[in-house]
Amino acid sequence: MDEINVMRTVYDSLKPLSAGERTAALGWLTAMLGESELSPSDRITAEVIMAGGVLPYGLYARNVPLTALGRLDTAARSRATQWAFSALLTSVTQQSARPALCE
Repeated sequence: MDEINVMRTVYDSLKPLSAGERTAALGWLTAMLGESELSPSDRITAEVIMAGGVLPYGLYARNVPLTALGRLDTAARSRATQWAFSALLTSVTQQSARPALCE
């Protein structure tokens, strides 16, 4: 999966979540990718996801981007994660359309 497709996957998976859920999901993703400390609740979320089975959308939406981002090298993963924060946490009033994936 190339970097652009990963960015699209992350965006499309997390966009349906509320702003608060997106923020939590992105924080969880960065912790799971080793870019921040895993909290006890992050660990529980990871255990539930890894246990498999039918997941509610909020957990499914965290698992898909994690899998996609995990396939990128470190630099590409960092760029994709930074873009996701920018694209998904920008307020709706400031964002008229999805930010460009590449400039």
